[in-house]
Amino acid sequence: MLENYIVTIGRQYGSGGREIGKKLADRLEFAYYDTLLLENVAKNSGLSDAIISKYDEKLHDKWMSISLGMSAASDRHKLPVPLRAALGQFEEVEKIGRRGSAVIVGRCADQILKGRANILSVFIHADMELRVARVSERNQISEAEAKKRIKNTDKGRAAFYNYYTDAEWGKTDNYHLCIDSGVFGIDGTVTVLEACVNNRITPQK
Repeated sequence: MLENYIVTIGRQYGSGGREIGKKLADRLEFAYYDTLLLENVAKNSGLSDAIISKYDEKLHDKWMSISLGMSAASDRHKLPVPLRAALGQFEEVEKIGRRGSAVIVGRCADQILKGRANILSVFIHADMELRVARVSERNQISEAEAKKRIKNTDKGRAAFYNYYTDAEWGKTDNYHLCIDSGVFGIDGTVTVLEACVNNRITPQK
């Protein structure tokens, strides 16, 4: 198994990014972080699971000012709760990056760990029609409601990512690989990503 190799997965809602990430982690025998990341943040931040989930990849209070390099000496308890939740997520991503090989879904991980030698930053996307069908079936909701949920979720993820980083969510320049899960399928996408990692395919700086 590769040592201390990180795969970060950004994803459009309904594209299967979470399922792809979990299957990839299982195949590679890497640790997998999605909801587990949030659980760790809750344990270490003093904020409840409900609060962490509420502000997960959602932007609140746009007047807040923050950089990813914010001093660890700052008095966290004086910061707004959404900011504390975001900082907790970013610090957990940094810890994961030092801990060993892992697949990390979302949470600006591609930007937080940018510059590492052993990293593959991926963005998963798919046609709206396919995503609507997936979300509708998975959540047992109408296609109209599914489409609305997709647009709102993607809008929230983009706002969060764009605000806390210097990059643009979903823009190809920010990722090593963008892949259409609607074309390759869930398992096919996993196979492509597995091959990239096993062959240590990462772009030259």
